[in-house]
Amino acid sequence: MNVGNRIRQTRKNAGLNMKEFAARIGISYLTLFRIETDKVSPSVALLSEIAHHLGQHITDFLQEKNELTLIRKGKAPVIQSKKLKLELLLPKGIVDERVSVSLGEARRGEFVSKHSHSGFEVTYHILGKSLFKYGNKEYELNEGDLICFDSSVEHSVVALGPVTFLSVYFRK
Repeated sequence: MNVGNRIRQTRKNAGLNMKEFAARIGISYLTLFRIETDKVSPSVALLSEIAHHLGQHITDFLQEKNELTLIRKGKAPVIQSKKLKLELLLPKGIVDERVSVSLGEARRGEFVSKHSHSGFEVTYHILGKSLFKYGNKEYELNEGDLICFDSSVEHSVVALGPVTFLSVYFRK
């Protein structure tokens, strides 16, 4: 199914007619008709506005709905700095806008500076040792350790040597 068809189906499921929906998102009826019939593609900004007004995530219109997502080795997006490499195994938006999974590798030293955000995190320590600072407490993490925490509390991580970990982020 194409983007326009997905938009049309979602709009109809929401009980909105084309005229009122076009007015709600600030475009003409004709423009909405052309988008829904895949004659033109909406800009990312317009698609974001459409998704917002339909209570959907923008990725819902871009991806086929599959029961299975397979990301092959070496195909996940990578974010890298001097001390940290994160492979985004399951970027936010694939399952849900609030969930992401990353495989990380870090070199000795602080690789996650002090920060906080809403939600919680689960991290499995695959290799190496690190010092996890959480609020006013410190915890040494070793291979095989798993930590689950409220990420609204300030936290940071210092690698005591090379470290490999798997993190799952659940945003609120």
